[in-house]
Amino acid sequence: MRRLSKFTFAVFAAVALAILSAPAANAQTYPSKPIRMIVPTPAGSIVDLMARVVGENFTKAWGQQVIIVNVGGAGGTIGVARLAGEKGDGYTLGFVPANLTTHPSLFDIKYDVRKDFTPISQVAGSSMVFYASNELGANSVKEVIAMAKAKPGVLTYASAGGGSIAHMAGALFNAMAGVDIKRVPYRKFNLGVLDVVKGRVSVVFVSAAQGMKYVREGKLKVLGISSKQPNPGAPGVKPISELGLPGFEVRSWFGVIAPKGVPAPIVNKIHSEVVNMSKKPEFQTWLAKAGAEPIISTPAEFRAAIDSEIPKWADVVKRAGATAN
Repeated sequence: MRRLSKFTFAVFAAVALAILSAPAANAQTYPSKPIRMIVPTPAGSIVDLMARVVGENFTKAWGQQVIIVNVGGAGGTIGVARLAGEKGDGYTLGFVPANLTTHPSLFDIKYDVRKDFTPISQVAGSSMVFYASNELGANSVKEVIAMAKAKPGVLTYASAGGGSIAHMAGALFNAMAGVDIKRVPYRKFNLGVLDVVKGRVSVVFVSAAQGMKYVREGKLKVLGISSKQPNPGAPGVKPISELGLPGFEVRSWFGVIAPKGVPAPIVNKIHSEVVNMSKKPEFQTWLAKAGAEPIISTPAEFRAAIDSEIPKWADVVKRAGATAN
């Protein structure tokens, strides 16, 4: 076997060193140009507003503009599909709500939620609050269940788009309580909340920020919260699981993901900035006003959360006969 010359060996060694050091160099120089953040909801939604706050924090920290790109429609699947087709270099990110995990069971999608994305970090989360119209002759979770059983298909619940957490909360309630409260979907969910206020729809699952103001004005009744953890936006309100539907739990979250293939050093740099942002009092105050609180998960923890919620919602869809329409 012919020996390599010293020059050839040196070239090979230099190339190998360059390959091994490339990820570290990428992380040190990242970001060196503007970043796009795809948001799979229309401008003005809570997801969009939160994404803009996150983007502003990233821009200030890194000195590179984060450009929000709203790609709404089809329950968020159009925007998520766009993200799946992007290059995994860290310069295209996504800011997504929890209904990412309902896509496989409700929509005919071409992407794989588990395999086609790089989870980076959850950013915030909150429980939903269960409200009833003042016109409804039920004043508790137990009374709503009793009325729904006595009048199958008569009660209604307002819902955002197909697969939204508001939709899934209603579907889970139906499945666990053995009732048939009809879903009334809205393109603009605030109009659905207003219809509950006006007595046109019976109940709704929505954030504390969107509903508690009507409770304070005497225009809505609050019946419970959807998770075991207290909701700072609805102080003193007990979990639905303690008020007549044991085991009921729904928690909404929002997080940063990216296309698959983003190098680990870049993932870690983005995650570290989310952690830094979560500690800022102004960010915590903004979240509190939105009825949410910081949730910081490692990339591995975020992936595990996604993996666990996909089969959960698939089971709910099957039990409740829920559809995206």
